[in-house]
Amino acid sequence: MVSIFKSICRMCHGGCGVVITLKNGRVQSIIGDKDNPNSKGFICLKGKASIELLYHPDRLKYPMKRVGKRGGGQFKTIDWDEAICIVAENCISYRGEYGAESMVMCQGTDRNYQEWIFRFANTFGTPNVLGPAHICFYPRLMASIFTFGEFTFPDFESVPECIVAWGSNKMNGSSDGVVGIRLLEAVENGSQLVVIDPKRTRLAEKAKYWLQIKPGTDVVLALGMINMIIQNEWFDKDFVNDYTVGFDELREYASEYSLEKVSNITWVPPDLIEKVTHMYARANSAAFDLGTGVTQNKNSFDTIRSVYIISGICGNIDEPGGDIIWQPSNIIGRRKFPLTEHLSEKQASKRLGSDKYKILAMTGWVPPEAVWDAILTKKPYPVKGILIFGSNLLTNYANSKSIYKALQQVDFSLVTDLFLTPTAQMADIVLPASSWLERDQIVEFNSFIAARRKIAQVDDCKSDEEIINLLAAKMGLGEYFWNSVEDALDFKLKPIGYNWKQFVEKSYIANDLEYSKYRTKGFKTKNNKFNIYNEGLKRMGYPPLPQYIPINEVYSSGYILSSGHLPFSFNSEFRNVDSLRNKEPFPYIYIHPLSAEKEGIRDGEWVIVYTDQNYDGVRLLVKISDNIDPRVIYITAAWWYPELEFSEAWTKSNINMITTDECADLQMGASNLRGIICKIRKEKCQV
Repeated sequence: MVSIFKSICRMCHGGCGVVITLKNGRVQSIIGDKDNPNSKGFICLKGKASIELLYHPDRLKYPMKRVGKRGGGQFKTIDWDEAICIVAENCISYRGEYGAESMVMCQGTDRNYQEWIFRFANTFGTPNVLGPAHICFYPRLMASIFTFGEFTFPDFESVPECIVAWGSNKMNGSSDGVVGIRLLEAVENGSQLVVIDPKRTRLAEKAKYWLQIKPGTDVVLALGMINMIIQNEWFDKDFVNDYTVGFDELREYASEYSLEKVSNITWVPPDLIEKVTHMYARANSAAFDLGTGVTQNKNSFDTIRSVYIISGICGNIDEPGGDIIWQPSNIIGRRKFPLTEHLSEKQASKRLGSDKYKILAMTGWVPPEAVWDAILTKKPYPVKGILIFGSNLLTNYANSKSIYKALQQVDFSLVTDLFLTPTAQMADIVLPASSWLERDQIVEFNSFIAARRKIAQVDDCKSDEEIINLLAAKMGLGEYFWNSVEDALDFKLKPIGYNWKQFVEKSYIANDLEYSKYRTKGFKTKNNKFNIYNEGLKRMGYPPLPQYIPINEVYSSGYILSSGHLPFSFNSEFRNVDSLRNKEPFPYIYIHPLSAEKEGIRDGEWVIVYTDQNYDGVRLLVKISDNIDPRVIYITAAWWYPELEFSEAWTKSNINMITTDECADLQMGASNLRGIICKIRKEKCQV
């Protein structure tokens, strides 16, 4: 028997439409859905590998309880009821003795169950939710909220005259429902593309201008562009006069960023800065496509603030072909589902790291180092347990050594995942999670909501939503949750007049698109203005205008580290999926020919990349390339070896073995992952 279904892929953040063929209950093929208005039939290599992931022989299939030492990989199979009871009993016990704040809820990249994690945390009573927010989406979200009250996405639909892809490479990984195919389609239809990236990526090769920026200096380039726009009066005078606050202060402040100064700091030639600034500012429409390349350094928040200021003063906020303010669907989703109001002010005030990273704390997230410190030092209070949903902490966060110590010392840990990752090997209880093909979900993105349908079932695996429902019921929180995921989806859809079965038939609903909303409604800020100069930031002790904190302005030796997503993985995922691993079998270091000659290394040799603080370093395979600056090295991020024993799997080539928690962004705690100084030596063993 053959059945055909439509769904939404979740092998990355893109949300591409797919058509799935099922034969005798087994998934046979996955192809791009040509009728999907977002992805238009596109599917990437990761999407094509979904079946391989679904039926992978190493999938976790049953709940397990650790019986050996942490990291030893010794577990025994238990049933679901016993596993849920153990987790619930530990949570309740620690809450009773140490307070709900002693439990941390953790997730990896958002698999459309983020609001479930927060709902669970808020009803349980803990203010501590850990995730990659500080280095991913949330610096962009909060910088935009503080500037104009909402969040934007590039309007590729209207074919912008100019697109600036800044720290973003949509050809390797789509994000937040904005898929790379739409950007490329806009370029094919006439958009002039600018790429700002330390590496000449495949996307940069399609650009009219590529700005090879020094890692971590993006805010300087943005401030220099602002100065040039103001000095040449290339700004939108009506928008500035009618809708902004602080333009005069910006004019004076940005004047310090002369073309010569900006070029010296950023390494971008003056003529390129002039050409790109003129092209963007004089375009009839222009959009920014921002990626994690601008959110993973100590200037993260202010970089994004400065980029949005460029968009604003040039009249591109919420205009056709510009940066469109998101209008979410009316479902009970990301904004309402978490039940943020259920967490008391007293409990919220206990959020770890809230005294240091105030703007991150406003989002409900905690900075990772605050969790590790609380486990290791019991200050400001002890953290006794951590529930981890879909995150390989040991590879994805800065300072892996500190994370390892914390996971060794924490009293109790749960990991829910598809595979026995190094992080899962340290857990007390491991639960088998389902893949995207095994779960019903409402996909909520900037321009649409859609149905992700459960097509398959592997052994005893469950979705994170199912697991949270079970835990909530066992912990006495059942009134806030449901007996089934379908019941929850009915609840979420009720405001738009659908239930889950009806929505599955509908499959895809586009959000309403309305331009220039601020002209009649103002911006969703307290003063209804676009706040260039922000009094709220000033009251919080932060600079009211974007500032640059120098990163490695002077160094005598070594290289500046950068990294990025590759098309064959998603953060640390898919290292064990053969069709993808064969495309990228080893962790690479890209190094310029001149630097390779200086170091006496050849293409295909193994080297150790290290810092003065960590001489042991990590082992990487050399790829000599003129796509990077001689002063920069470009490294595969979040690498681990599924085939190796625990002690080597996550330590041997994981660059986070040499990153630190220091030099974080002041507002959001963003780790300085792209800007640290590294050194290189040839590995003695070349096998």
